[in-house]
Amino acid sequence: MRPTIAPLLLAGWLCACGQGVALDALPSAGRARVAAAVAGDLLMLTDGTQLRLAGVEAPHADAPYAAEAKAALARLVQGREIELLQGGAAADPYGRTLAQVRETAARRWIEGELLRQGAVRVRTYADNRALAGAMLLEEARARAAGRGLWAHAAYRVRLPQEVGPADRGLTVVEGHVGRVVRDGGRLRLEFTEAPDGFAAEIPRQAWDDMAVAGAAPVGLAGRLVRVRGAVRSSRGRPILWLDHPEQIERLADRAAK
Repeated sequence: MRPTIAPLLLAGWLCACGQGVALDALPSAGRARVAAAVAGDLLMLTDGTQLRLAGVEAPHADAPYAAEAKAALARLVQGREIELLQGGAAADPYGRTLAQVRETAARRWIEGELLRQGAVRVRTYADNRALAGAMLLEEARARAAGRGLWAHAAYRVRLPQEVGPADRGLTVVEGHVGRVVRDGGRLRLEFTEAPDGFAAEIPRQAWDDMAVAGAAPVGLAGRLVRVRGAVRSSRGRPILWLDHPEQIERLADRAAK
């Protein structure tokens, strides 16, 4: 039987004073009105600006639950005024505006609500990771309840031995770190369940951030962890690149009852 797990979010301090206060700590980039939902994580504003929701990712195009995620976002904000809050980079690599979003009238945090519904998954980046702890907590609750996309096998948390070099896109993997190997300027987490298969690599520039977050990579050996990011193939081996601590959740084993 799979162990019950309790997440210890490495860099995700959870705001005990409430999500509204956490959002208020982010600088406002102004207000706008929503014309339409383009996808489950992308809005078109009435001034023609494309706005990408920060910290989350919805299913792409014709993937399972993509239409439902888009509809969920539209129900929350279409035709309404929103406030844009900056927690990192102001634009994504495609030039789209990037922000945490709050619906003005109800003061509802949109990323948090989508995560609660299971319409999106958490996906942070090194230059945009505000509210990661709160987002991971909302995702965990939806996943445990099997809400939204979590009811689809395509989005289930994978075991290391189930990940192959052909896998692409956001992947969430859970397993035991067997050892941490230094390979030039990177540290590689090798997993007990797939010693010659799936691995996660951490570049040198991320080591200090992880240590400050209370989880130096070398201390992950022997730990049960959940990691997330895009899988790529390196010399025929599936590799997940970890460049900021919010991509790692350290999990605690409990005896199954």
